[in-house]
Amino acid sequence: MTGSDDAMRVGTPERERALDLLTDAASEGYLELGEHQERTERVLAARTRGDLRAVLADLEGSERVLPPAPAARDAAPVAHPGGVPPLELSIHWTTVRRGGAWEVPPRLVVTGSMGTADLDLTLATLTRPLVEIDLQVSASTVKLRLGADHTADVEGLALGGWCSVKDKAGPPTSAVGPRVVLRGSLAGWSSVVLRRG
Repeated sequence: MTGSDDAMRVGTPERERALDLLTDAASEGYLELGEHQERTERVLAARTRGDLRAVLADLEGSERVLPPAPAARDAAPVAHPGGVPPLELSIHWTTVRRGGAWEVPPRLVVTGSMGTADLDLTLATLTRPLVEIDLQVSASTVKLRLGADHTADVEGLALGGWCSVKDKAGPPTSAVGPRVVLRGSLAGWSSVVLRRG
């Protein structure tokens, strides 16, 4: 499990996802307590993706800790849905809100830690019947307010320790309305809250 981006530096989001993976592995019996402690210290001291890969190489799910680096993603031309690039929102130590009559592209990317993304789709114009929201967040909250006929799919979300998805939206008014798909990973006490209207 090596990558061409081994020298790229890591920060709090990657370390927290790695710690969540170690905790899960220990609780499921894949790591003994002493080994968990030793690996935790190595994760906290990790400075690069290569450092983290060395700690996690033999654990299932380690690929979710380090999504493709920007340089690796940009190495080949990326085909965006409908030719529209994603809307990238950084919530690192801040709150980002989108609401009212705004235009929602086919894909949104939300990244950061210790922040909040508040996305209200009730009056928004969805440019495609399918909207993908890619989350790579830690210690953060993502609030998503759906329109009456929007369907939400959260099956593609990887949840780290103490993370949650709270579906307070209830069913849509129509089975043929726009579909919102959430993917990516949550780490370090992050939550997604779905509401409607």
